[in-house]
Amino acid sequence: MKTSYKIGIGLILGYAGYKIYNLLQLSKRITYVPVGFNYANGNIEIKMQLNNPVNQTLKMKGIDGKIYTADKILSTFTSDPFEIKKGISYFTLKFKIDIAKVSAEFIQALIFKTIPLLKMDLIKKTIFAPIKETFELNPAKL
Repeated sequence: MKTSYKIGIGLILGYAGYKIYNLLQLSKRITYVPVGFNYANGNIEIKMQLNNPVNQTLKMKGIDGKIYTADKILSTFTSDPFEIKKGISYFTLKFKIDIAKVSAEFIQALIFKTIPLLKMDLIKKTIFAPIKETFELNPAKL
C-alpha cells in the first residue's frame, strides 16, 4: 500500500475518533433539571429544562424513566428517539400512573401528615452508552 493511502486512512480514522470523543463529551455535559410538577388526568407531568452548552446537536435513542417512592414504583416512562439542539429548551415528561399504588401512598401521607418524597430516575440512551441520573421530586418545592 502506498504511503499516501496510509496517511489518508490515518487522517480519516483520527478525525472519526475526534468526532466520537466530542459526541461522548457532549452527552455528558448536557444537563436535565426538573422545574415543574403537575398531576392532571391520571398523569404526573414533570416539566424538564434541558441545557446543551455546546454548539452541537446530539441524536438520542430516547429516554426511559421511572418515578418511585422508597419502596414502590409508581410509574414508568419511555420516549421516542429525538434530537437535542443547542441552548436551553423545555419539554414535559408524562408518566401514566397506577392509581392504586399512588392512592395508597397519598392516603398514607395524609394519615401521617407528611409529603411523600418522590424520586425520578432518567436513563438517557445516547448513541454510545446509557447515562443514568436520579432526581428528587418534592412537589412542595417545584
